[in-house]
Amino acid sequence: MTGDGRPNVLVFFCDQLRIDLLGCYGGATVRTPNLDALAQESVVFEHAYTPCPLCSPARASLMTGLYPHAHHMFNNSTPGYSYCEHLRPDLQTLPDWADEQTGHETAYFGKWHIGPAGDLFASSFHRTHPRPYEGGPPFLSSSHWHPSTALGEVGTSLARGRAGTLRIPMGSFPDVAAANYTRDFIRGREAARPPFLAFCAFPGPHSPWFVPDEFGIRHDPAEIPMWPNRHDDFAGKPVFQKKLRLHEISPEGHSHLPAGDDQLRELLAGLFSYMELIDAQVGRVLDGLREAGLYEETMVVFTADHGDMAGAHGFLSKGGYMYDETCRIPMIVKPAGNARPRRIDAPVHLMDLTATIMHAMSGEQTQRMATHDLHGGSLLPMMEGAAEWPRQVHYAEYHGDWYGHYSSRMVTDGHWKLSWNLTDFCELYDLDGDPGELRNRFYDPECRDVRDHYLGLLQQEATRLGDRHLRLYRPVVEGQMPGALDEGLPAPGSPT
Repeated sequence: MTGDGRPNVLVFFCDQLRIDLLGCYGGATVRTPNLDALAQESVVFEHAYTPCPLCSPARASLMTGLYPHAHHMFNNSTPGYSYCEHLRPDLQTLPDWADEQTGHETAYFGKWHIGPAGDLFASSFHRTHPRPYEGGPPFLSSSHWHPSTALGEVGTSLARGRAGTLRIPMGSFPDVAAANYTRDFIRGREAARPPFLAFCAFPGPHSPWFVPDEFGIRHDPAEIPMWPNRHDDFAGKPVFQKKLRLHEISPEGHSHLPAGDDQLRELLAGLFSYMELIDAQVGRVLDGLREAGLYEETMVVFTADHGDMAGAHGFLSKGGYMYDETCRIPMIVKPAGNARPRRIDAPVHLMDLTATIMHAMSGEQTQRMATHDLHGGSLLPMMEGAAEWPRQVHYAEYHGDWYGHYSSRMVTDGHWKLSWNLTDFCELYDLDGDPGELRNRFYDPECRDVRDHYLGLLQQEATRLGDRHLRLYRPVVEGQMPGALDEGLPAPGSPT
């Protein structure tokens, strides 16, 4: 602990990271020695989830402790198509709360994407990376920081130029820059300064999947195994997903991905190499923390805003679906001081991290910021084995993006998953028997009781969280829905 007994908090925040890229989550292809070593000293949450599988809504949830339906950043805050480019100005955020309640020095380095870059510079964080006019790499003016070909010439080209290497120095690569800014902040601390809350926000491993020439592509595409659920025929699935898949394979598609697997393997070679670069940067920052003598008195968190399809079900990126590849996230928490490493199976989410960070910084559990109640709870008592987790399911929501303004709500306990889609067929997956989520059981008569049970949990969670977007939710309506497009509605008064 610091001199006054309050820990530092360091948060590594990735963008779009599926958990099976990490060895500590069972990944066998990507090499992540630094994160695996951190996990050996930490509490690893096996079933951690995003509140919404989109960047800006999830990031705003971590910063406010609220679901998107409450913080109102419903979709990605990208100029040109977003209808919510800025976070609600009337909400308190973590750095505001820290100023008011703990006096921690707060810092944020890397990808922001909760509004434009100017919103980060205008926030109450005490330290951020340089402003665009202060020099440095050109991506400082962006809220995204993704390593595109705008940063330099392509060296090694993969997947027809959509992945590979860039001929730029390591220090000019966005994820390395985020680590450098964070490490410099840690190294520059003086003993008399207050404890800190610092975010190292990597823009990766979000696509495009490039790394610097000096780091290189570290995987042979021919040796990359294919996802078991790579090819989904979408029988019994929502119409929206079928259209998105046709979009992916059309020559005019935004994320054109041919039906064959060779190009996907080349893309994944870039992705896997990118993740290994990020792992190396985590190691560098943690080494800096140790060199400064601050490792033992710092809570270290590693997580992501959401996951990534990366070719699963034939999709790239994310969209209007609630598959585990996009909804599950890594969540590794090393408490300050000595703690018993363990793995926890309870369903948790990003807003629980908000409450946990606040608990660690203040020394007290709190369920409220100045402007609102939190939608999560501190994980520290459960991490210490002193309390049972009160929630039996995770609740997630999707409000739409340029992928389609599509309303969806999901509940899961890690064994079954139910997605309620307002304007489309609903979904129910047996995650134990069908981990690839290939068979939709929602309209299966044999699963009627299971379906009704999870529909009840969905309604309970929506009510508890004040999600009024479910005004059109009626379980009886779902029982009357035909199972195919060519089936008509049942006659009035007929049994469901």
